[in-house]
Amino acid sequence: MRVLLPVLLLTVASAAVAQTAVPPVGFSAVDVPAQRALEQRVDASIATADLDAWLKRLTSAPNQVGSPHDKENAEFIAASLRSWGWQVAIEQTRVLVAYPTLQKLALKGPEGYAADFTEPSVAGDSDTAQRDGVLPGMEAYGADGTVDAPLIYVNEGLAKDYDELAQAGESVEGKVVLVKSTGAGRWVKPRLAQQHGAVGVVIYSDPEADGFAKGDVYPEGAWRTPHTLQRGTLGIDSVLDAGSAKTFQANRHTDDLHLPVVTIGYGDAEHFLRALGGRAVPDRWQGGLPLTYHIGGDVPVHLEVRSPWEWRTLYNVVGTLRGSEYPDEWVIRGVHHDAWVFGAWDPLAGTTALLAEARAIGEEARAGHRPRRTLVFASWDGEELGILGSKAWTDRHAAELAHKAVFYLNNDTTGRGFLAASGDPSLASLVDGVAGELRDPETGATVQARRVAKRAVDAAAKGKDVEGPLVPQRLGTGSDYLAFANRLGVPSLHVRYGYDRDGDDENVPIYHSLYDTYTHYQRFGDPGLAYVNLLARTNARLVLRVANADVLPWRYTAFALSLGKDIDRLSSGTATDHRDAVRHNALLEHDAYRLAAVAYRHEQPPARRDDAWEDIDLGPLHDAQRELLTAAQSYDQAAASAGKLTTKQAVAVNRSLRDIGPAFLQASGLPQRPWYRHLLQAPGRREGEDTSPLPGIGDAIDAHAWGQARDEVRLTTEATRRASALLKQATATLASPGS
Repeated sequence: MRVLLPVLLLTVASAAVAQTAVPPVGFSAVDVPAQRALEQRVDASIATADLDAWLKRLTSAPNQVGSPHDKENAEFIAASLRSWGWQVAIEQTRVLVAYPTLQKLALKGPEGYAADFTEPSVAGDSDTAQRDGVLPGMEAYGADGTVDAPLIYVNEGLAKDYDELAQAGESVEGKVVLVKSTGAGRWVKPRLAQQHGAVGVVIYSDPEADGFAKGDVYPEGAWRTPHTLQRGTLGIDSVLDAGSAKTFQANRHTDDLHLPVVTIGYGDAEHFLRALGGRAVPDRWQGGLPLTYHIGGDVPVHLEVRSPWEWRTLYNVVGTLRGSEYPDEWVIRGVHHDAWVFGAWDPLAGTTALLAEARAIGEEARAGHRPRRTLVFASWDGEELGILGSKAWTDRHAAELAHKAVFYLNNDTTGRGFLAASGDPSLASLVDGVAGELRDPETGATVQARRVAKRAVDAAAKGKDVEGPLVPQRLGTGSDYLAFANRLGVPSLHVRYGYDRDGDDENVPIYHSLYDTYTHYQRFGDPGLAYVNLLARTNARLVLRVANADVLPWRYTAFALSLGKDIDRLSSGTATDHRDAVRHNALLEHDAYRLAAVAYRHEQPPARRDDAWEDIDLGPLHDAQRELLTAAQSYDQAAASAGKLTTKQAVAVNRSLRDIGPAFLQASGLPQRPWYRHLLQAPGRREGEDTSPLPGIGDAIDAHAWGQARDEVRLTTEATRRASALLKQATATLASPGS
């Protein structure tokens, strides 16, 4: 019998009592005291920052793109950065915006009921009584249109739901689809509905996800009330293109979405769900309202949406603190400042942290402690409309960023609880080092100890053992890191604090609603802003360690191991999909689905699946990954034992490390999604999947484009070998005599 539990407990306990156990990664021993002294001074400055006043000011009025307060916040952030010694520019970008000004959703007939797209005020929260400038509940960039058609319920509106609907003998053709907000991003739902012939879409927040089923609703508790509305965007990148946007403006819809779409709360949704007849839904489709959900398809509704399709201005605030030794190496820190209404949770608590960091670091620069690398602090606009501001900025500065960007750190939503850090696996040691030195406000343990303990408890709940070090999960599409990580190949991190399991939106119980206010955040998000303070100190350490390190603080063993897991995940996933398709078709051929069906439900057999298959040899990629692992282990060991490097050595090593991320970029983009260029990470191919392992290969296999899949294996193998060569080169430089 293996003795796992004592070892696990000892690991957790040792992490809990650890005090600055290891020196900062990338620093020689002689430079560590100065770096620690700098971090302590920055901590002290953040502790005296006026976090509460800043958050109150930033959230004092609606902050959506085009609102007066969104511009005012940009100007306030810019003025603050200037006053602290930063060079500041406000870069403007014009974008087409489609905020609905007319929305109707009503049951037709004598028992009619009309949805309300406004949210009532809440006692004790004066911000919720504001009406000036508050957007209604809405989905930006839905098509203009008027529809009179039957309403049909399709659970979360995912592909598997449409498959089950077809088995029930039902179709959404010519109907308005009612779907939950969960399961996948809202961008997916109307496009899938359109593919299946629907003529309109209604998205609602079910209480099982973030309403009374989770706890008391606002103001007694944190959770979504029956009339809390979740705003969002259905837009696409091409609204940044003037030519495409003008076409959208003329047509009153984007090029790939022609349906009107609205969003409602579960209080309104209950009326529509109660009106639906037909068969009861499958168990998996049942939600949290006190009624039996039915598929419907027989109750007519009136749906109408009109938007002005007007041009608005984005205001990206970019502050620069020029580096003293490596001014052409940029450490970039970003968080957006636009919100759907007031935006305390999402994103202005994180913006408040950025202000505290900028003040503290600016004070140090004025006192003569300027960072060695250039710091670029960015307050992005237009994130809520589709990550527009940071995309526009990276497109505008792409050539410069390709040569200068070495690291990107992002915040967005944040609360209190556990540190969540997603990003490039090579950054694991950097995160561990910072988390091991900061104290959690609620427990007094280190931030790292809580991470380790939570991981162990979560694994035990699944009957599993903890295996290997903590490694950041690769980034998907959810925030402003998108262009840096997936398009430019810049090593990137997304950092936040919260209590949810996966870093999903459950962390914000009133996500994208009127009630995301200063008062709600101070009561339920982070009372006293202890974790905003901690977030600022976390961020400051991360950027300063990258900015001041002799050698960029990346370690590649975790990176190589993660690539191995990605290869295994892709291989097993595609093999499983093929076996499932073959098994499924065999059951169809033997009439098993019909014979096994519950007769009174009148279920139809499912459709046949495409089970075509050609073997894709991943052996060369496995070999390249093993070579990378050997090179990574050698580099990490050499870097850990290296003494003080000469300037020439440090520059050479850093040049090699900076080329590793771009080594995995495909200049023309991935064949099935050309905006994305990274061979190792991109958005998930399947609904509910944050990222895809080896997306170029996986996309081609999914499309049964076998020749393309083999080409992508070859390209990824070559990129992996280039990365190995760069690591070997860096290792040799570390071992060479100083000069």
